[in-house]
Amino acid sequence: MRNASSIDSNFTIKTFLAATLPAYIFPALMSWGAGWLMENEVLMASSFVSIALPSLVATIVTYVILWQMEVQEKGMKNKYIKTSIILGITIGIAFAIILLFHWQRFIFDIIFSTMLGTVITAWRLPVKQNENYEY
Repeated sequence: MRNASSIDSNFTIKTFLAATLPAYIFPALMSWGAGWLMENEVLMASSFVSIALPSLVATIVTYVILWQMEVQEKGMKNKYIKTSIILGITIGIAFAIILLFHWQRFIFDIIFSTMLGTVITAWRLPVKQNENYEY
């Protein structure tokens, strides 16, 4: 049940889609386009998995962390500190996935895409201090 003050949350389906769709589509298209122009089939093949997918996953994780910060009223006023903490979490998750699945050959693509997805999402989405948030 929602009350009137929780409707103005920054974290809705619309903002989720506005954050996640570009986080996958733009890195995929940009890296595929660069691979196509350079006639690099490896870059074209990896653009949808090892470049765009980490950006999408990092964006989703960052979005969920920021949303929970709003729900639990744990917002930070300093964007640099907030972004740095979330960046540490997402890079840690990315390293764990790299080691778990033995994807060391994609380490640069995955870490760089994770950093971009995290920083852009954490910087763009403000966390509102809401006193009466209910589910």
